[in-house]
Amino acid sequence: MIPCGHVRSVVGVQKRKVLICIMLKLMVVTTGRADYGLLYPLLNKLKQSDKITFRLIVTGSHFSSKHGNTYKIIERDGFTINHQIPIEQKEDTQKEVCSSIADSIVAYAKIFESYSTDGMILLGDRYELMAAGTAAMIYNVPIIHIHGGEATFGCIDDTIRHTITKMASLHFTSIPEYARRVIQLGEHPDKVFVVGAIGIDNIVSLDLMSKDELHKSTGVDFNKDVAMMTFHPVTRDESKDAENQIKKVLNSIIQQDFTTLITMPNTDPGGSLIYDIIMDYRKKYKDKIVFTENLGQVRYLSALQHSKLMIGNSSSGILESASFKIPVVNIGDRQKGRVQPANILNCECNTKDINVAIKLAVSSEFATTLEGLVNLYGEGHAAERIIKILENIDYSDKSTYVKKGFYDLPL
Repeated sequence: MIPCGHVRSVVGVQKRKVLICIMLKLMVVTTGRADYGLLYPLLNKLKQSDKITFRLIVTGSHFSSKHGNTYKIIERDGFTINHQIPIEQKEDTQKEVCSSIADSIVAYAKIFESYSTDGMILLGDRYELMAAGTAAMIYNVPIIHIHGGEATFGCIDDTIRHTITKMASLHFTSIPEYARRVIQLGEHPDKVFVVGAIGIDNIVSLDLMSKDELHKSTGVDFNKDVAMMTFHPVTRDESKDAENQIKKVLNSIIQQDFTTLITMPNTDPGGSLIYDIIMDYRKKYKDKIVFTENLGQVRYLSALQHSKLMIGNSSSGILESASFKIPVVNIGDRQKGRVQPANILNCECNTKDINVAIKLAVSSEFATTLEGLVNLYGEGHAAERIIKILENIDYSDKSTYVKKGFYDLPL
């Protein structure tokens, strides 16, 4: 079981006492289907709290028809969207990303001008969060950051994540190693907590679908061998090679004996090109490839549960997959730097290496090694721990969170 709670338990220091606060007013930002799925258990806990109120800000790809207009899922789940910040990008280029960040900062400023808040919850490392974090910092709004301290060397998310960590006042990390990294960045141990990976909460709490139910809902027969695949652009050194990379991946999966269910790439530069190429392959290889814009959290986790393996470079392959004990073929450098469970098989982004990794992943020998696998990212109580900490923290003097200082490690 993962050590959870205050990070001081990780570094061997006594816990400090916290005081009960009265009606904490927070804002929560979601930028797309991925972080909303992770935030879902936390949002439910926030709704149930008698000590916290929150306003929900929805932005990013939630308003993209190509990505399934996922703001509708938020509404169907019973949450009120208090503020909408649509991001209008004509194309997924660096210039358009910069423009959308600039426009969004102005939109957040208008929100802060109209509504007071005790803090803003940001999860992860998406570039859309740079706008929220920048505006919050300027308006002296304490930032509460979830999933800091992680590393993904293959994408700009790595830098964004650490930037938000330096903006943030409270930190909820998934494992002790990531908590240490946050402290290494100068954050005080009093403000760093280990809670586990919040996505695992959904695996524990949601009523997942059977193979037959999933077949009726998706058209994919999970009584046969199915692979899940999500492949995002690599936004560092290989950012201009998206076309070659996705073709190498697709050329591998069409050679396999199983059907591959592919989910939407994200809105990073190169994402539209990956989408277009997947659509081309889908038309040519209808018996091998099924594509979906958005499965939603229940169908996605249900599909992961019933799949033979996972392929791609998605963070869910690192964080959630081990809970289902399925093998993951992790391609390229996008997730390089994250602490990996034993079900991960890393390979280079070329068809030959992917084929070798898939062959090993589906072998009975590798399956045997996963029988006793425990997910090192936790057992599914992250949201509960986050709420408990927020409800019991001394927030009477907000300045103590805005004026952070710098924690120096002993030499």
